Amino acid sequence: MFAQDVLKNMISLNADDLIPAVFSSNSSEYNLNYRRAVSENNHLRFGLKYFLENDNQFTIGAKPGVDFKLKSSSGKWSFFYGIDLAFDYIDNYQSERKYIDSSFVPFFRIELLLGKHFSISTEPGLFFKFQKIKDYDGSPIDNSDEIFSSGIKNLGVINLNFSF
Repeated sequence: MFAQDVLKNMISLNADDLIPAVFSSNSSEYNLNYRRAVSENNHLRFGLKYFLENDNQFTIGAKPGVDFKLKSSSGKWSFFYGIDLAFDYIDNYQSERKYIDSSFVPFFRIELLLGKHFSISTEPGLFFKFQKIKDYDGSPIDNSDEIFSSGIKNLGVINLNFSF
């Protein structure tokens, strides 16, 4: 294993949720993330997403994953690569559609240590998403569908990290 004085747990919050005037990110990003060191260079991760807007939309999501430290990490900077799997459920009340998303997200993590218990990070990456849409509006035309999409994820999203 690794040294006992190493902090094994980390809670990350999307900076936009704490200081929206300074940081701006997509409201569909994961707001709360937990990271647990299983060895000096490997981490298990789990993220949660929750959003409720009365009479408009309900969203809940879970994101398990792993990351691995790159050997080139030095001083206050640390670099990681990893992969997340994301599962989201969205019920849009206005359009009367339910969305079920499954994503595969390889990423690169850049972390700046500002103290023993505090750091900031960003995790740009790619996403490959399969989305199933279920139309329940009762109209004679069924707009249910299945969509595959891909693109860049978390570009410019800043996380505030608290280690313990």
